[in-house]
Amino acid sequence: MLEQLINIIDRYNWRHSKIILAVSGGLDSMAMASLFVQAKKYFAQSPYGLAGFEIAVAHCNFHLRAAASDADAALVQEWCTVNEVQYYSKDFDTTTVIEAEGGNIQLVARQLRYDWFETLRKEINYDCIATAHHQQDSVETLLMNFFKGTGMAGLHGILPEQKRIIRPLLPFTKEQLKTYAEEINLEWREDASNEKDDYLRNKVRHHLLPQVQEIFPNAQQSLFDNTLRFAEAEELYRQGVERYRKSLLMQSGKDWRIPLRKLVHCKPLATITYELLKPFGLTPAQVPDVLHMMHSISGHYIPMGDYRLIKDRNFFIITARKTEESGHILIEEGQQQIQGPGFDIQIKSVHELPVATQIGPNDLYLNADQLTFPLILRPWKEGDYFYPFGMGMKKKKVKKILIDAKVPLHEKEHIWVLEDSKKVVWVCGMRSDERYKVRAGAQKIIHLNYCKQD
Repeated sequence: MLEQLINIIDRYNWRHSKIILAVSGGLDSMAMASLFVQAKKYFAQSPYGLAGFEIAVAHCNFHLRAAASDADAALVQEWCTVNEVQYYSKDFDTTTVIEAEGGNIQLVARQLRYDWFETLRKEINYDCIATAHHQQDSVETLLMNFFKGTGMAGLHGILPEQKRIIRPLLPFTKEQLKTYAEEINLEWREDASNEKDDYLRNKVRHHLLPQVQEIFPNAQQSLFDNTLRFAEAEELYRQGVERYRKSLLMQSGKDWRIPLRKLVHCKPLATITYELLKPFGLTPAQVPDVLHMMHSISGHYIPMGDYRLIKDRNFFIITARKTEESGHILIEEGQQQIQGPGFDIQIKSVHELPVATQIGPNDLYLNADQLTFPLILRPWKEGDYFYPFGMGMKKKKVKKILIDAKVPLHEKEHIWVLEDSKKVVWVCGMRSDERYKVRAGAQKIIHLNYCKQD
């Protein structure tokens, strides 16, 4: 096993690394620690010298199993003393954290563990953290992902390297690790919770995988080999997705735009659409809605995590849901206030129009029954036009309005327009559209007041 570990260390160029070993006291992590001590001795005796290879041990005590948790910590600390390995430990009041913040015990403990590992790594100036995940762990992950539903990324199981986390034991089976530990009389502790079926992984480990192996005796090795092939196929997949991302996803100020005329001709359409929008929070279940929205009218939108996907003419626009971070703001029916970058808009219902002399460029009155919500508030762009109020049905470009009003160049980029069903309703704070003039007999009138912030 040592020879195989040496080959793994060389393959991933860890020979010159300072590595923190995450050791719980269980069989897997204690075997990993022992193997790394032997590897360090091997490098020290090799013609190439130690070459900067250093190890330290980090142990987390979550205090979830009373005296057993303390016994785990004592075993790891004693082993480090005997083997002259630097020992670091951290105590967590896990129960208090869960009571205060909620969440699943396993997930909370995992987050606490990895956060501390990274903090420790930076403090002692080490390169990476090694965990003791082995072949069976990777296969279990593959099966859980597969049956829950997954894309390409879920088929590679556990990766040998992810940022600062390394998994040097992935090629080894649980049986190999146990045989090695027994041969060298290595002491370890069993976690009683591993025998329970409280967690999904344990159910897969105790029931699903043994049943599969009863039918296919070499299933675990075959599935692990599959994860390696899936990982390579995923790399090709990623390269293809990246080409589509470069050709279709265009940043425009704070927003991103996807040209629909190009997107609809891509194949496979659903997969490419999902991969383009997944970084913005789209879920697989939302993909059919996005495909349907391609052929809907402007103004339709889908929430995606911290973003919205808006259909605007021949484009999808991805914009932040927080209005102060967005280049496109949706105004829903009944909304009373909008806060945009550098301006504020108050919206209220009124019974009648005031006299004309009381209506200024910062005021807009609209017949609510004439509108299709949500309205879109966005920065003006080249090509925008409308029919300025008071000029009858004479069309004019917004750009010309700004020139006529002698708006300075540096202020033009801060001009926003209000849009309804592809039509510019209002150049905010400047001019409204003749087509949206409130006619006699209007029953529902809304008043928008634009206030520029200093």
